[in-house]
Amino acid sequence: MPYAAYPTRRPDVETHILPDGTSLLFDPVTNMGHVLNTAGSLVWDYCDGTLTGEQIAEEMAALQPDDPDMRAVTHELLDTLDRTGLLLALSAPSNAQG
Repeated sequence: MPYAAYPTRRPDVETHILPDGTSLLFDPVTNMGHVLNTAGSLVWDYCDGTLTGEQIAEEMAALQPDDPDMRAVTHELLDTLDRTGLLLALSAPSNAQG
């Protein structure tokens, strides 16, 4: 897990939630868009700096108990969000209210 202990969305990344629950993220720095499925949209929403990556994975696993891979999928998505530069590097919880 190379991402920050408390995954936090960059505030300048535009989030467009679509009617089907998927999301389109637009990064104004790289001028690139990123599509998230419904589970990915939920993970992105949890990235407010108040939960650790493991806590986010636990929440996702609890929401989707029929998917035994949800924890791993969540960690992979967090890694991807970090590698693409969409997350801030916070090692302590933020004061964000969710």
